[in-house]
Amino acid sequence: MKNLIFLMLIVMLPALAISQDCGYYNYKKGTVLGYQNLDGKGKVTGTSRMTFLDVYQKGNAYFFKVQSETTDEKSKEQPKPFEYTMKCENGEFFIDMSSMMDPSMASSFGTDVKITSTDLSYPASLSVGQTLPDASFMISTASENAISMNMTINITNRVVAAQESVTVPAGTFDCYKITYNAETKMLFKVNSTAALWMSKNGGMIKTETYDKKGKLLGSTVLNEIRLK
Repeated sequence: MKNLIFLMLIVMLPALAISQDCGYYNYKKGTVLGYQNLDGKGKVTGTSRMTFLDVYQKGNAYFFKVQSETTDEKSKEQPKPFEYTMKCENGEFFIDMSSMMDPSMASSFGTDVKITSTDLSYPASLSVGQTLPDASFMISTASENAISMNMTINITNRVVAAQESVTVPAGTFDCYKITYNAETKMLFKVNSTAALWMSKNGGMIKTETYDKKGKLLGSTVLNEIRLK
């Protein structure tokens, strides 16, 4: 469950777009972004890779079909790749948080699963001090023969906190740092804070997640970028 919560906090971050002005998310079909996932001590715990399979237009919106692949250093059985779609419209990027959950994770909750969410959005331009909309995700199970179980993640207090230069294995990027709070409710409530760094030359460059006491729980860094 700890790995599920951490993965959700990481993958519910922006991917990227083309053609119309989608700000920090201007990528084309065939683009590959690879990341290393690290624990709080900086040890690599796994990898993730996003491949943009297709980009197409419907009306004023552009849609992006993405394949997600992850590996876990400790797991003998690796998750299967899965696909999801994201949207850019009128210069703003929208992510349906429910679409970015690995189907195998959803099935682990049982057969009668309901997922609801609000979109996580990113504007075409960012500036220090800017606030961004909240977002939420909920997965619930209900069955006559099983115990009901619910999990909710609320993303709040999203703020563009700073403009910084960030160095990761893929290179050095000029970034905007976005901070936010994450509240996870299941059997009990877990509060955490997180930060992500965005660049027009690389999209999501780095993330960090902290517990309520400010201890670093894990991070993600860009280590591969192949542009088309």
